[in-house]
Amino acid sequence: MTLITSMLERPLDPGYQAAADARAAEGLPPSTGWRTPVLVVYLLIIGLVVGIAAADLRSRETTRTQTRAELVERIQARQEVVDERTRTARALQAEVDAATTSVDPDLVQQRTAQVERLRVADGGVAVTGPGLRVVVDDAEGTGADGDGDARSQTSDDGRVQSRDLQVLVNALWASGAEAVAVNGQRLTSRSAIRFAGDAILVNFRPLTRPYTIEAVGDPQAMQSRFAAGPGGAYLTGLQQNFGIATSSGTVDSMTLPSVVSTTLRNARPATGGQSTKETP
Repeated sequence: MTLITSMLERPLDPGYQAAADARAAEGLPPSTGWRTPVLVVYLLIIGLVVGIAAADLRSRETTRTQTRAELVERIQARQEVVDERTRTARALQAEVDAATTSVDPDLVQQRTAQVERLRVADGGVAVTGPGLRVVVDDAEGTGADGDGDARSQTSDDGRVQSRDLQVLVNALWASGAEAVAVNGQRLTSRSAIRFAGDAILVNFRPLTRPYTIEAVGDPQAMQSRFAAGPGGAYLTGLQQNFGIATSSGTVDSMTLPSVVSTTLRNARPATGGQSTKETP
């Protein structure tokens, strides 16, 4: 107990205490050593570093929080736009459904059939069916050079001219053809048959002989109308007067391709339930 009591009452070693008493008796200040200022400086530096790190972390956390808040705000704004457009789409769909249910089915069928007829006439779709085929070819021994559309008594009289094809095609249309093609080139209201040098062009594409004109429609009716009309007489004249090879006959099934492209030139919105009209 005496040792424990002595340690509690005098925690310093007697030697350290004696040295401290001697310095005090001589009037010297207590010895603190050189380590104490250095330790204080170290502590200050450490405190400064810790403070800067904490401030940097706090700044980064603030920036991260702001960025997250901005992203959340943007997401909410976009979600509101999506919700608004979804409501608009549903409202429009409801209007379409209401308009669809109120339309007369017979009128829809009538308009659909009308559109299909117009697409066939405009060449927008390929067509398959029976029809009439007319083939013309240059006469034997015809010269290689042409002199244009006008016929003249030259060595080129036996050549098929663009005008010949134009007359035959128009005659087939007049005979009731629903669709016409020349050497696979579909004819529409904007197609042109013309001469360019030694070649005949259809839809700006050169044709090679023989020239095959195919017309889809009622074959028997077209054949009788074509033979009795100006087309049959013109075909006979080509053969008898210029020696051009000709042939014609009905076909049980033929397929005419659609045009490469169609361009809408003149149109206006329909008003008051009226259909659109094309202006020349």
